[in-house]
Amino acid sequence: MSPGLSYAVIRSHALIADLLTPEQVLELAVSEDLGTLIERLSETPYGEVSVEAGGDVSIALERVFYRKFIERMARIVDVAPGNIAEFLEAYYYTRFEILNLKRILRGKFSGIPVSQIVDSLVPIKPYQAKDFEVLAESETLEEAVQRLGDTPYSAVVASMELSKEYDALWPLELALNHFYARTILRTLERLPSVDRAIVRRIVQVEADIENFLIAVKQRRAHEEALRVQRLEDLFPATYGIPLSAIKEVLEARDIKPVIAALGPPHSEILAPIYEGDVALIRTHLRRHIYRTARLGRSTNDFGFNVIMAYLVFSEIEKDDLVGISWGKAQGVSSEDILRYLTIPYSA
Repeated sequence: MSPGLSYAVIRSHALIADLLTPEQVLELAVSEDLGTLIERLSETPYGEVSVEAGGDVSIALERVFYRKFIERMARIVDVAPGNIAEFLEAYYYTRFEILNLKRILRGKFSGIPVSQIVDSLVPIKPYQAKDFEVLAESETLEEAVQRLGDTPYSAVVASMELSKEYDALWPLELALNHFYARTILRTLERLPSVDRAIVRRIVQVEADIENFLIAVKQRRAHEEALRVQRLEDLFPATYGIPLSAIKEVLEARDIKPVIAALGPPHSEILAPIYEGDVALIRTHLRRHIYRTARLGRSTNDFGFNVIMAYLVFSEIEKDDLVGISWGKAQGVSSEDILRYLTIPYSA
């Protein structure tokens, strides 16, 4: 039996104080190289990080950061009331499992070796899918998709024909995005109605941005083909960006008026699209989610919002650290790395 909501909230308050400060993340971001980054990490709660010789250091570090986040999430699950614990497990394990499925499908689509696909996966056990390695060992993309047929992800199989028609991965990723949004919004029923708003806002804006990005990408590649598709079949889950706006994106010569008409937060998140900087759009999305969690905490500092804020802050810390390690591995300048971070600008 869990200690109860009050204890989980108190623990979350204490754990928020243990997260990296903006100054610490900034110091990590300006590390001269990966060796310096690892050395500086040893002075943080992440401690000594060991990386196998000859391996991809950025991938090894990503796994460290994911394990740390999952460990933090599990601690909250252990002390939270049953309904909150069940929701958090469903929320995060579904989230990371879908990320793994996307990485597997991208790997099969691109012909990446099985070992590299497996190394790139988030270190979790399957939640609703089956063995990740078995999926990764599929001979073809279609075989991997068919293996999802007897799982809760079976709806993805129906998108395979569209994927083959366009020789593209986006129909499969779109189906996974919609599965995630609908699953989490349905799982919200486990929480009291007063606690649902913060999660609903996060999930819906994530779905909106992913829908929009796919629509923008496909308007260039398959304009005629998409016009004959039923948009409600392609985009069955829309929220703050309605289907009518998706239709405008696919048909308009200039999408600037479409984005402007959306208003904040969508227009602000999507602003980097004019320069074609999708990575910065995702950074803007993370910053918006961070602000959403911080606002939710400020409006209810003694309930579920505190728990959710701690986990959102922790996940974004993980995302920033993954971005830093990847940037250092690729030789990206510290100035450019900082442009795509969230926490250094959260103070």
